[in-house]
This record gives sequence, C-alpha cells and structure tokens, in this order.
Amino acid sequence: MNHRMRVLANRMLLIAAMMLCLAPMALADSSADKIRNCPDGDWCHYHRTVDKGWRHSPLSEINTENVKNLRPAWIFQPGEVRMGMHGTPVVINGEMYLSTNPSTVWKLNGATGERIWAHVPEMDEAVVSRSVFAHTRGLAIGDGRVYMGLVDGRVIALDEKDGSVIWDKQLVNSKKDSAGFSGAGTFVNSDLLVIGQNAGEYPVEGRIFGLDPKTGDLKWTFYTTGRGDEKALATWGGDSWKYGGGGSWQPGTVDYDNNQIFMGTSNPNPDYDYCGADCRDPKADAIRGGDNLYTSSTIALDLGTGKLNWYFQEAPSDPYDYDSAPGEYVIFEDNGRKLVLHPGKNGFNHVHELKTGKPVNVYPDMKSQNWTSGFNLETGEWENLLWPKAGEKTLVCPAIDGGHSWNAGSYSPQTKLFYRIANEWCMDLTIAPKEGGTKITFGTEKRITEPFAQVYMAAEWVGQPPPGDTTHGRLTARNPLTGEIAWEKRYDIIPHSALLTTGGGVLFIGTTDGFVEAINAENGEVLWRFNNGSGHHGGIVSYEAGGKQYIGVVVGHGSYVGRALVDSYHKEKFVNMKESAAVVVFSLP
Repeated sequence: MNHRMRVLANRMLLIAAMMLCLAPMALADSSADKIRNCPDGDWCHYHRTVDKGWRHSPLSEINTENVKNLRPAWIFQPGEVRMGMHGTPVVINGEMYLSTNPSTVWKLNGATGERIWAHVPEMDEAVVSRSVFAHTRGLAIGDGRVYMGLVDGRVIALDEKDGSVIWDKQLVNSKKDSAGFSGAGTFVNSDLLVIGQNAGEYPVEGRIFGLDPKTGDLKWTFYTTGRGDEKALATWGGDSWKYGGGGSWQPGTVDYDNNQIFMGTSNPNPDYDYCGADCRDPKADAIRGGDNLYTSSTIALDLGTGKLNWYFQEAPSDPYDYDSAPGEYVIFEDNGRKLVLHPGKNGFNHVHELKTGKPVNVYPDMKSQNWTSGFNLETGEWENLLWPKAGEKTLVCPAIDGGHSWNAGSYSPQTKLFYRIANEWCMDLTIAPKEGGTKITFGTEKRITEPFAQVYMAAEWVGQPPPGDTTHGRLTARNPLTGEIAWEKRYDIIPHSALLTTGGGVLFIGTTDGFVEAINAENGEVLWRFNNGSGHHGGIVSYEAGGKQYIGVVVGHGSYVGRALVDSYHKEKFVNMKESAAVVVFSLP
C-alpha cells in the first residue's frame, strides 16, 4: 500500500471512529424539532405529543389479530414506594425516562429494562412528608435535558446522558407554603418550558411559570387567582385572592398555530365555603365570595408573554372541588373546524373553538351528575346549580374525586372516537358552618389537619353510590364533538389508569383490581387480559426499541383517589390492599 492510500485508509478509519463516537449522541437526540414532531416510535411528552393530547401511538406491529400473544418482556421495580405510581414515562429512541414518588428520575433501556442512571434529589423530609401532593405524575424532555418539578418547590434540569444536574431553581417556597410541583412540565421549544405549581388546597396564589429551558430562568408568571387583573380580582371577596389557591398540577397542550398553551387550574382555597347559594356574590358573607377567577378553569396562555388569551370556568365559585387541572386537552378537527376538548372533574366534556375558546358543545359524560342541569350555550351560564348549605348533608354527584380525574383518555385518528373513563360516584357532603374547622372524612377514617399553611378543607364527605345504582366506571367511545356513543363498557370497580390507542386498532386500559386489558377500539371487544398484580393509576405507552413495538404499563396502587376508592366504595374487595410501584412492559414473542 503506497503512502497516499495509507493516508486515505487512515482518514476513513478516523471518520468511522468519529461516527461510532457520535452514535450515542444520535441515540440520545431529543432536539426541540424532534419533540415537536414526535416520531412514530417515540413517546415524546406526557400525552405522547406536545400539540395534540391524543395519547395515541401510530405503531401497528401489535394489532387486533395478534395482541392475544403479548407476553411480559421486562419488569422494573423502583424500590421505595410512596402513594403508588401515577406517572407516564417518556421514551426517546428506545430509552425510557420515568419519574417515581416523591421526585426520583430514572433512565431505563426500553428493550431490557436495565437501569442506565437514576437521580434521587436531596429534599427536606419535613417538607415532603407534610405535603398532600408528595408524588409525581411525570416529567418532560427536550434539547438533551430532562425537566422535573419536585415536591419541595424546585424545578431541575438533568443531562439526559448521565443524569447530572444542569440547573436547579427554587420557584416555590415550600417550607412556608407547603405547595410544590407534582405534574409534568411542557417543553414547548428551545426557549420555553411551562410548568404549574399545585395549590388548590393551600392558602397561596396559584402560579404557572414560563422558564428558559437552557438556564431555568423565569421568563413569565401567570397568577391563577388574578394578580394584576382587575376583572379577575373583582370576582373575589376582599383580598381573598391572595390565598385563593387555584394551582395547575398537570401539563398543558400546545396550540402552535395560535401561539398558546392550554392549562387547567384547580379549585379555590379554602376547598369549601359556608356561603351556600350566595357564594357567587363577592360581597356575600363568605371566606372567598364570588366566582373566584381563574380557578377551576381552562385557560389559554400566550406562549411569549404568559398573558391570558381566553378562559372557561367549569365550576364558578366551586363548592364541590371540581377543579379543571387534570390537564387533558385534545385537539381535533371536525369539518374543517379546529377544536379542543377538555373532560372536567365536573363530569362534563367541554368542546371549544381552538383559537377563541368559544364553547361549541358542553355535554355530560356522567349519567349520575346532579350539581347542574347543564351549560347554556346561548347565555354562557351553568344552570340550576346545586348549592350545599352549611351544616346540612347534601348528596352531590360526582364525588370530590371527580367525574373525570388525572387518568387521561385517548383519541384515535383511525376511528375518530374519543375514549374515556367516567366515574359514576357521589358523596354525602356536609360543609362546615362559619365557625367550622378542618375535619376531613375519607369513608370511616377521620383526620384533623394542622392549622398552618397546609390544607384547609372545611367540610366532611362520605362516598356514596349513585341513586339506584352502585359505584362504577364507564368506558365510553364517543364522537368527541357531539358526545354520541359508539359503544361503552361498564367496570364495577372504577379504573384509574390512563388509556392508550394504537395504529393496530387496539385500546389499552389498566384496571384497579390488577388487570391490563387490550380492547378492540372499533367495537369494545376484550381481546386480551393480563394480571399485573396491583392497581393501575398511571399511564400506558407504546414505543419502539430495536425495531420492535412495546407496550409499557405503569402499575402501582396508591394515591388519594385510589385510597378513597378502597376505603369508601369497595373495601370488601380490597382487603389489606398495599401501595406498590412497577413498570411492566409487554411485547410479541
């Protein structure tokens, strides 16, 4: 070999070596463009994509014909268990990013479950243990960083390759206010990360933050109780807005075309008020009289400024704990109209024009709701509201846990149907009188909270079945605009997992009594069941690793809603039910 050929060969070897070195970087690619335009084989955001909210995977290797052959591929158990497992993993290029309670982050090999790294943040246990929301429901990823809101009021960014801390920002004074972060953030682009603090049961101002993903620096703040907004402040009695709660504890959905993000806000603080039918009057004898904007509302915020574009309040003055924060915003089209659907805790599905927020249809998803006769599209008002009187027991449907909760549904572009669990349950609600305290009732268990900036719920509630029926869950397949039902399936024990549809025509659901089911999305036929051994309270995802499709199921009994279900509704079926946590991943042989 002559000198020239040796030089050429050496150069080719050098290029090959460089490409090998670059290969891991390519595998870890989470660029802003990729997150916005999520590849079919990835699960890039809490709802898979940042801009649709569908929880639908286009992957079709697993289909209605072969789903019966699914087998466990691997199982991951995080070890420490607190309040079960509620989150939804993110999967990029076959690598899974997972958050577990209270605020731990894991990176796993999506094909084998092998742990690549873990980050356990140092937190003040006194702050964590007194928090009502000492859990996580997810994380975000983008531009090589993993973003996580912590129970103690910090938001951190980790290097996706090794889990090292890139930045760490204290945004909420959790030692003083008890509030922190429990929901996933939303990575909008290279210049914006949006995340909301929890606050519904705390005497604080709820806030949604717009951050610089590169540094964690604050770009804007939206105050959910109206700071700086005369229209909103006029709906609060006195200065009650200063401790009005209304946090935002789940991620948003981005409407890139109109430069806005949809977020849900939680209930006002205190969770109940003694003012009865006078509550909507800001001058009423009340703790927080008035409609209390912008709590229990859908809000559309401008991405650049954080300013309000539009809002829709789903429970004015909210005497029921029907916050809008579950964070499910499904963007779809109907005859050329661009629309957004939000299932609320109030038991209704709310459909709005995408750009303006104009209500197009508001229809009940529950059969048993009784707090209103419905929303009048012409007047823009909820009609015939049920106002519980202080000191009197009132049957209210849905229960405090909501007709919908955080366990999101799924929209399939193939069937053009929206799939969702509706919770058919009620409560006997007794609001404390003016001199009332902070007694809380979960079934037969009673607790008295400490009188500091923690939780103030001036009421007692006991779970009850709907009139003439038993407590149950309804899985419905609906036209998302009209609410017309294509098929439905009853579950005697309410499921609390999020749903997943796939390009193979399969709908996946996890039940509270331990089973994951595969259902034909067209007709509701159950095609496959597997017992994971514990209740499901988190997400189900589909992704590709090594050219193969996987179904990842978050397993683990826990959460306040899960405990209430066991304590109040089905105690005889859940003897000695313990909290647990695992991820079980399935594939075809």
